[in-house]
Amino acid sequence: MFVISFKTGKRKIVLALAVTLVALTAVLVAARVSSHSMSGLPAGETNEERLSFLASWGWQAEEEPLEMREVLIPAEFDDVYLRYNEVQIAQGMDLRPFAGRTCSQWVYRVTNHPSGREVRASLLVLDGHIVGGDLSTAELGGFLTGFSGEGGEQAQTASEPAQSAEPAPGELPAQTASESAQSTEPAEAASEQEQSAA
Repeated sequence: MFVISFKTGKRKIVLALAVTLVALTAVLVAARVSSHSMSGLPAGETNEERLSFLASWGWQAEEEPLEMREVLIPAEFDDVYLRYNEVQIAQGMDLRPFAGRTCSQWVYRVTNHPSGREVRASLLVLDGHIVGGDLSTAELGGFLTGFSGEGGEQAQTASEPAQSAEPAPGELPAQTASESAQSTEPAEAASEQEQSAA
């Protein structure tokens, strides 16, 4: 049997207690900030809660999601993320408190969109709460809008947020395939738009 003993002085004990108190305070503050950030956000843990959320905006969706994947909300927002977050803020949500965190993205097919196009609802769920999302189409010349559906009939441009089939770490979770090409090739996109206009 091994016995380890060490001699401590009052200073070391006080220092250890101070470090423990600071660490405990940091944990409690982080937990409170996290729960405060989530207060007031709609529940999205279950499929029924997510479908109910969409119904609260007037959207009917197929019961089974098209896909679910983990996406990273970037720690620092570039211009594209800032514009995407403007869509979130307009609908009473804000992704900034969740920067640097990984959430689940649930994608549903909307069945009652007035455009008749294939529209998808993307819900970003973190710790059982819906923290953001959008309505969009994946087709060329599609749209991305908030859950209200307002402004969604205009074709997206290279300056708007985009969605790829598989987002890379730190990539915006709601880009359309057409915009992904536009946002990575701005000169080509501008050239194509000029040719279309001519």
